[in-house]
Amino acid sequence: MVNISNNFTAAQSLTLNSANQSASLLKVGQVVTANIEQIQGKQVTLSIGSQTLVATSKIGIQESGIIQVRVKQLQPTIELAIVQTSKQNSSQQLQNTLQAALRQVIPNQTALPQAFQQINLLQGLPVSLLGPVNQLLEQVSKSQIPLTGSALKEKIADSGLFLESKLKQADKPNLNNDIKGQLLLLQKQAEALNIRSPSPQIPQLLGSLNQAINRITLQQLQLYENPNITPLDLPYNHDKQDDQDYIEFRKQSESGTPRWEVLIDLHLPIGEMSAKLTLNQQNEFNCFIWCETEALEQSISENIMQLKNQFENQELQLHNLLIVKQKPTKTEKSTQVALIDIHI
Repeated sequence: MVNISNNFTAAQSLTLNSANQSASLLKVGQVVTANIEQIQGKQVTLSIGSQTLVATSKIGIQESGIIQVRVKQLQPTIELAIVQTSKQNSSQQLQNTLQAALRQVIPNQTALPQAFQQINLLQGLPVSLLGPVNQLLEQVSKSQIPLTGSALKEKIADSGLFLESKLKQADKPNLNNDIKGQLLLLQKQAEALNIRSPSPQIPQLLGSLNQAINRITLQQLQLYENPNITPLDLPYNHDKQDDQDYIEFRKQSESGTPRWEVLIDLHLPIGEMSAKLTLNQQNEFNCFIWCETEALEQSISENIMQLKNQFENQELQLHNLLIVKQKPTKTEKSTQVALIDIHI
């Protein structure tokens, strides 16, 4: 709440009736735009139209700039209530933009493996599109390559989630393997060809491309809204339709120091395995493994020393490496968004 007082500056004191003039221009209940020009403690200099006024505030105002105020009263003093600051307005505009973007992409998007499967099944594509289509499909079908740590890092970097960040870098990295970059390039080529030489297959291709691009855009919007959760499909081709392997990266900051966790679900021939890895403040790893079946638990027990040696070979400090009876669970938020889904 802001009360306009009569402690005008020397320049304003030449017209002592300026408060009355301001009152004659305002109406109770009216919402007007004001510009906070200067703040000194609870004394605020602001302008409404061509009038510059000095106000006292009941609460400290931290932000200068454009605000919206509502006229609460005119007598005995002009009393204004702040409706919305420029920061709040910008935040609301950002939320409106995000919601509009989500409404646009959500109805027309699909998981990347399904989108690429649809593209792979297309027959009779024009010859000029076969090269870039096959190049894209070849990249996303490299599931036979062992998924090492460096390979996973590379696949995440080229997932399309960070394309715009790459484009903003002064020393631009190689974009030839970026999934979203390839999708956008192929989309542009298909649209141009569809204008020159229309064919029934091109709209089908464009439909699948749009769904894949929208999927990545949706994940980017989710990441912007919640930077602590990384929503991402890794578009492996896979034969299994029912089971879905899964990796979730979590960033916990409640204690003030960021702490990372990784949850892994794997569907193996002899049962499901879930593992939870945490990195503590001493840069030590804790690894807890849950096994669905006794056969799987026995197999992992027989090879657990090999896993321990792999930690040591990578110079990673291991604090605990245990087989546990309780399955690690996903976070509540992770059930609300599509996280890192690895299809093998």
